[in-house]
Amino acid sequence: MSDASFPPDQVPRTENSADIEGMPTFSGHDVLDDQNQYVGKVTDVIYEEAAGEVPSQPTWLVVDPGVLRTSHYVPAAGAYRTSEGAIVVPWDKEWIKSATKATRDHILTEEQRDELRTHYALV
Repeated sequence: MSDASFPPDQVPRTENSADIEGMPTFSGHDVLDDQNQYVGKVTDVIYEEAAGEVPSQPTWLVVDPGVLRTSHYVPAAGAYRTSEGAIVVPWDKEWIKSATKATRDHILTEEQRDELRTHYALV
């Protein structure tokens, strides 16, 4: 994902000490698909670090579609933010719903990562 996807001047949330200083937050933002249809809200963000590097961009968004529905992992790659603050992802809502469901702890195994990369054609 390019640095232009999320503005570097976005103010990070400060009320949560778990945030990494200087990184924008995404939790609570609406997610729209490539057809501008509501997909859900970001409930968690997964940053994957590479060999001792501090991650600077999110890798996966955990998106909750609402009551009685299961959250799904959605790649942050290719996403952008609208002027209203919604995050638009380049996948159709139905495609997202057919992806691997998010686990309660939001910790991805290597097998789940591989499944997701294949599903979203990120390999």
